Amino acid sequence: MDFKKIPVKIYGLLALFLALAIASGILFGRILVNHSFVVSYAKGNYQPAKEEGLLTLNVPESYLPYYNLGNVAFEKEDYNSAIGYYTRALSLYPVGQKECDIRINLALSMCYSIDFDNLTTQDSLDSAQVILYKARDILLTNKWATENGAGHRDDDAQQLKEDIDRMLEQLQNPNGDDSQNDPNQDEEDKDDGENSDDSDKSNNQTEKEKRQKDKLDRNKKDALEERRQDQDFLDKYGSQGDGEDAAGIGEKGGSYKPW
Repeated sequence: MDFKKIPVKIYGLLALFLALAIASGILFGRILVNHSFVVSYAKGNYQPAKEEGLLTLNVPESYLPYYNLGNVAFEKEDYNSAIGYYTRALSLYPVGQKECDIRINLALSMCYSIDFDNLTTQDSLDSAQVILYKARDILLTNKWATENGAGHRDDDAQQLKEDIDRMLEQLQNPNGDDSQNDPNQDEEDKDDGENSDDSDKSNNQTEKEKRQKDKLDRNKKDALEERRQDQDFLDKYGSQGDGEDAAGIGEKGGSYKPW
């Protein structure tokens, strides 16, 4: 066979075929690596090194490894790292429900990053409110949640937004009138007013502040832990999906779970 007579276009086709074969091999390798990560994650064995390897030549669905690494950081209670990973994932244009999943996890990470037990100064209170407002805005983007609940696109995003609203209300009015919500508080305040002198007022104020702090902490825990404990939420976000995602990169999960 005379190779000199082979048309140039044949060489071009061979080069294209070789490039496609290499690309297919890389994609298949990514699928295997991600699947191994998902299986290990489901067993509670977090292996971020596997997913970090996918950050190189990170196509298609370039947000995927950042989302999964965010989940690992969240499970390890490294909320600042989780925030970084989820923020990076959002910057890479996830689509549809995947965008919502990332936004929910990012907002949750921001909420958990607040040390509610040590909001002892006005600066710390202000910082906490700034974080909560940012988390709230993340959920409101693209109407995954809405201000009044009308027309929201995702029930879990809307519920989390309302939980954040309650936390903000407590932070903004820590010494407000709780008589409608706490009958015992009302009786204690009444007794304080009937049996006080200058010294007693100081002691009563200290006790009242302590009660308010305890209530704030309870509300915070209720608002956040409800997201984990609510069975409907866990049914949607706490269990593995039933197959590979649209691009075949990995198994579809949800909040706290990898794709």
